[in-house]
Amino acid sequence: MRGLVFCGLLLVALGCEDGTTEPDDEPLTMEEAVALFEGMRAIHQDTTSAILHASEDTTVVACPVGGRVLVTGSASESVAGDTLRLETDFTAAPASCQFSQGGHQFTTDGDPGVREQTVVVIVGLFDHVGVEGTVAGRLDWQLDGRSGSCGMDLELTAEPDLSGNEPGVGGTLSGTLCDHDVELEIESVSRPGN
Repeated sequence: MRGLVFCGLLLVALGCEDGTTEPDDEPLTMEEAVALFEGMRAIHQDTTSAILHASEDTTVVACPVGGRVLVTGSASESVAGDTLRLETDFTAAPASCQFSQGGHQFTTDGDPGVREQTVVVIVGLFDHVGVEGTVAGRLDWQLDGRSGSCGMDLELTAEPDLSGNEPGVGGTLSGTLCDHDVELEIESVSRPGN
């Protein structure tokens, strides 16, 4: 009987709502979404960032303006015949991470964060090199008094450039970023503050 009374009171309380809801904050524009993504990737790839903690599979990195990013993951290699396979699997979870990118000042949080997986396969003496990967996850963001959540589901399509003294990888990340369909050049990722 007590349960029925509680259910009745709950239904009355729900029925008494005035029917209005708070509007969602304005979502990120395409330009803001790309700046958010590029800023977070630049922090992960910045070899000069202050390391707050490091262990075998975990690193905590300071963000440029405040906060931190917890990076967990692994890298492995295997050889079968004349084929070398390199795999990376990292997850970055920002905690009140603040940075500037593309003229915007972001604060980000992520639980579980963003997972980036990459596989490089080298056959013979670079007779064939294949690169593939994914970036998937979700970040909570704050920007100019607005806030929201940015989901990402991107696929890496890349070709190595073995010419010159410093080999690199040229390619694109394509898919969805903060509800926008995107195709991002890998070289477009720049350091925070640019």
